Order: sequence, then C-alpha cells, then structure tokens
Amino acid sequence: MPKKVSDYQKKQILDSFVNGTTLKILSEQFKLSQTTIVRQLKNNLGLVKFNELKDKNNNLKKVSKKIALVQSDGDNKSDQNSEIQQFEDNFIEVVPILDVIDLDNQKDLTSEPLSEVKLPEMVYMLVDKNIELLPKMLKDYPQWSFLPQQDLNRMSLEIFDDHNYAKKLCSKNQKLIKVPNPNVFLIASSSLKSKGITRIIFNNLLLSL
Repeated sequence: MPKKVSDYQKKQILDSFVNGTTLKILSEQFKLSQTTIVRQLKNNLGLVKFNELKDKNNNLKKVSKKIALVQSDGDNKSDQNSEIQQFEDNFIEVVPILDVIDLDNQKDLTSEPLSEVKLPEMVYMLVDKNIELLPKMLKDYPQWSFLPQQDLNRMSLEIFDDHNYAKKLCSKNQKLIKVPNPNVFLIASSSLKSKGITRIIFNNLLLSL
C-alpha cells in the first residue's frame, strides 16, 4: 500500500519543487517514491506546469554541476599557483661567476707549452715519401672540434709514442719515422712557426710551440 502523504508534506514538497529541488532529491528527503511525489505535484500544479518546472529544475542541476567543476578546477589551479609561488619564494638564484673567467678565451687553456711537458725518449711521426712534414689543421681532428674557430685553423703536427698504433695510421703515400730526441721540436720551433705550424698533438695533449 502506498504511503499516505500528509497535507503538511504535500505543501513542503510543492514549495521545494517550485524552488528548484529535483524529484530525486525530494524522494530522498521525504522517503517517498518518485511516483508518489509526481502524482502529488501533478494534482497540485497540473501536467503542463509540472513538466515546465521539472525541466527547469533538471537544467538548474546541470548548471550547478558545471559551476562546481569550474570552482573545483579553479581551486586546483589556485593550489598549483600557491605551490609555484612557494617554490619561487624559496628559490635562490645562483649568479654565474663571470668576473674571474674569460669565457671567450677559456678553451685556450687546453693547450700547454711544449717546453713544460716531458715527452718520451722516443716518439714517432708520419711524413710523406719525400720525408716532408705533413701538418694538419686542428679542425681535422674531431677530438679538438670544441676549440674556437681561431684555434681550429692552426696548423699542427701529430707525434706518437706507440709505434704499432702509428703504423696503422700510415697510408701508402706516407712513411713512419723515429724521432729519437723530441727536443728537436723545441729546437726547430722557429722554423716550424715560419711554416705556420704552432701546435703539437701528442696523445690527449695539445702542445703549443
């Protein structure tokens, strides 16, 4: 048997419905089936007015959900902005130390004076078949490609302390010769510079004449 609805409940249901409460919520509030509530409202409002209010209330519910989502998203953004602001407040900028480093000339520090380096008693170098020197530009060596362009255009000679390794690099048009006294490069530095040769490559070292 359907639950009997008091006159007081009928008035409350009607007022709530007119003020925008949906049928589902009314059913939960008054512990009545939606069928019972619909019947009471149709009796009081008529079918046309009832349908108008029902559509209006449903639309209001949809709008409320959208507003809630926007507000929730706004709260999340607010929390994110707060976190970002907190990070920025706690962030300490480290100022680069530029007054003691000349960045333009920093890479020049890779070269060392030949006079300050102790070479092995015996080194090897490649020459052409006529025993002429075979200088190469530093830009021809990938390991030195980080140097400034001015240095990459410098002429260099490469010497080796490993006979077998140097022999593998020797082409058909070249010869591998021994240099029993590496100091010869210092002795002949003026002559080498006159030919445009200003650097000696030895293993991972770049030596300046």
